Amino acid sequence: MKKYFWLIHIFLCVIVFASCGNDYSSTDSYVIPKASSKTESQIEEKSSREEVSDDEDCYVPDDTVYEIEVDERLDEDLSVHDKRAWTFLVYMAADNNLEGDGITDFNEMEQIDYGESANLLVLFDRAENYDATNGNWTDTRLYRVSKDEQQNKTLIASERLDCEELGLKNDFMTELDMANPLTMSGFLSFARRCYPADNYALIIWGHGTGWRNSELENEPFRAVAVDSASGSYMTISQMRQAILDGMEEEKLSVIGFDTCFGVCLESAYELSDCAKFMVGTPALVPESGWNYTDVFNDFLGGKKTVSSFMEVVSEQFKKSYKNYSYAAFSCIDLEKIPMVVNQLSVYSKSLADSITSKSQRDKIFTIFTEKCVSYCAVSYPSDFYVDLRDLLSFLDSTDKKKKLVRALDEAIVSSWSASGHTSSLGLFFCVYQSSGVIQASHPSMYTNGSRDPLVSRFVTDCTGYVPCIKKNGSLMEKLFYTNF
Repeated sequence: MKKYFWLIHIFLCVIVFASCGNDYSSTDSYVIPKASSKTESQIEEKSSREEVSDDEDCYVPDDTVYEIEVDERLDEDLSVHDKRAWTFLVYMAADNNLEGDGITDFNEMEQIDYGESANLLVLFDRAENYDATNGNWTDTRLYRVSKDEQQNKTLIASERLDCEELGLKNDFMTELDMANPLTMSGFLSFARRCYPADNYALIIWGHGTGWRNSELENEPFRAVAVDSASGSYMTISQMRQAILDGMEEEKLSVIGFDTCFGVCLESAYELSDCAKFMVGTPALVPESGWNYTDVFNDFLGGKKTVSSFMEVVSEQFKKSYKNYSYAAFSCIDLEKIPMVVNQLSVYSKSLADSITSKSQRDKIFTIFTEKCVSYCAVSYPSDFYVDLRDLLSFLDSTDKKKKLVRALDEAIVSSWSASGHTSSLGLFFCVYQSSGVIQASHPSMYTNGSRDPLVSRFVTDCTGYVPCIKKNGSLMEKLFYTNF
């Protein structure tokens, strides 16, 4: 019996000793290394801190600093390119019935070799049901445009890019809302980070109705960047903030509007602190828009200055639309626009003060509606713009008018009209309903003091011209809201 007792005792001891081994699930366990690589100096340092027994196994952390040769190219961001003279950005909002024209214009851009002096980036948002080419994709894609050596004028051949700022991958479908200001600001931030340049030009491509958006869902006043998928659009004030955010403290060299009613005083004033120059038409533009092959071919073959770009775009527009009676084009120095607005406010108030009878009021009203050059769409409701320079030519000369004319002439770098009439900037007057009928009141967003969140800077500052809640005797109040 004792024999078995001792066997059981030995068996239990074996189990106990086995349980005392390393527990790898415990945070306090460790494994003693088979061999130590510590230097003598490390051992001496350890001995000076605490007494070490000669016959005690003791693990000392290895504090040796190892020098590893690192390839410096591993830290290089391959998405960042060398700085060039120009980076052009086309904000192609084609998620609407202009999708086919977007494909056409993109292929026009691909006929040019951009060389070492310029980058051309296109953020292209397509629609459904209007164009089935190029795989009929309908999402939003970013491209760096390059010359199509095959000279194919139907298929897109340029490099599709990733964009961290917009969450875009070149092998993944992502639908962006082009009317969201964050999309525009992200596009600009990406361009500045990855394609640095001495000059940045932003081209707004697509539908446009000028300075504002609609108060009613069924009205066609939708500013810019109309996105059918989201049923949205971007206001000019939202665009201004998007540009300021994306460019930070840097100004665009040029902002171009390949849209209808792109060049109006209200929009120019809104954007005057985020771009140096503006180019576009104050009137309607045919759906084919700019001829990008001619624009970039002529520009890259010339001086490549800001003034030469504006000249090239203007000349191309003349060449393309010289037979369209309503065609017009203007190049504007935005830094001179604040003075124009200031002088317009002063002159408008003096003109309003001179109107003291119904006959005087009717005379001025007729100049706006019948005599001076105007811009609107006659087949559907639209805003009614008058050409500011042409308007002034019909009004009596005063010192205040002369100052306004001088400021306006300094702001207009160049202008052209197919009809041979004066062309400058559009100035909103009223809403054109159709068949010669105009709306008898102004929208709240064009009324100073209305507290409408969409009121522009022009409406806030040009109090001598726009109607005001406080009835300060502005020109629009005299022409629309005063009884004699």
